[in-house]
Formats: sequence, C-alpha cells, structure tokens
Amino acid sequence: MSLLRPWRLFAAARGCSAGPPPPPPRPRPFHAGPWLWSSAPSKDALVKLRRRTGYSFVNCKKALEACGGDLKQAESWLHKQAQKEGWSRAAKLHGRKTKEGLIGLLQDGNATVLVEVNCETDFVSRNLKFQQLVQQVALGTLLHCQNLKDQLSTYSKGNWEKT
Repeated sequence: MSLLRPWRLFAAARGCSAGPPPPPPRPRPFHAGPWLWSSAPSKDALVKLRRRTGYSFVNCKKALEACGGDLKQAESWLHKQAQKEGWSRAAKLHGRKTKEGLIGLLQDGNATVLVEVNCETDFVSRNLKFQQLVQQVALGTLLHCQNLKDQLSTYSKGNWEKT
C-alpha cells in the first residue's frame, strides 16, 4: 500500500487519472525433486568435517559433494583446494614487517614497566583499540612483576616471540 501513495501523488500532480502501474509478476516457486536432495551431504558429516578442518561450511559442503560423502577424501580435497586457491591468508602475512607501533610506560611505586607493541602501519597505532591494548599489556606486565616478590633482581627482561 505504501507504494501506491507516491504514485497517486505523482498522478494527481500531473493531472493523470490513470491508476497505479500493475504489480510486477510474482516469481514462480522452484520445485526441486527428490533427485536433487539425495546428493546433499548429511548434516552430521558436514559438522564433523568442519570441526576437523576449520574451513567454512560452504567449502566443506562442496568437498563432501565432490567426494560423494567420504570424510577422508573430502578432507584431503579441502587441503588441496586450500593450497591451490590460497585460503590460508596467514601465509601471506608471514613475511610482513612490523615497523610501526607504540611503547607503553607504566610506573607504580618501585616497579616500572616498559612494553613495546608493534604493528604494520601507523594507522593501526593511532587506533584507540590498539592504544588500549598497549595499556592493558603494560598493566598486565606490571601486575605480573609485582606478584614476583620472591625474586630480588632489580632488572629482568622478557621477550615473547611467536613460534
């Protein structure tokens, strides 16, 4: 009904007495016979393959359809497709340099913590969420160092790198 009101206003403004245009034809319902549904993979197999591989449901469904529902073949098919089409984006990011970042300095009593968190661009380091991350890392490090009262060392250095 809301589509008819603007047409009536337009028709009245132009002095037309014609009614609104006829509605577009309705699409006919698609009927899939039982032969189409018989090739669809079962939900249990789809969920199991998704949990094993971690790939999307769409890719897991394609793999199961291509391999006739066999989980082992579908898993190997998924791994081959992932290498072929480059689904693993982490491999692309592996060699990138992190030239930008922030340094966080936090002092509480006798304890002082200096942390450095790196990122790829200066746009990231200007982001409020990244700045909050640096603050939380510094605070967590300070609390950790304050809990280590039994160590009498005045200086300790820690370096965490992903392996």
